[in-house]
Amino acid sequence: MMQLEDLEYIFKPQIEEGTVNLYYMLVEGEHKTVERCPSDQLESLLPMLDNFVYTGTEARIPRFTK
Repeated sequence: MMQLEDLEYIFKPQIEEGTVNLYYMLVEGEHKTVERCPSDQLESLLPMLDNFVYTGTEARIPRFTK
């Protein structure tokens, strides 16, 4: 189960550069979507990402796979 500290680490590069709307990719089979989350609402991602696994960051976009 992912925790807030995990997300803070994953999104650290975006947060440090001052990105207001953090971006990430959700991968479900062949379907890929880029989503955004306000940096001050990072905790709101926890319930949604509970069904996903962090699979790394590529081209500065964290990827979560189901």
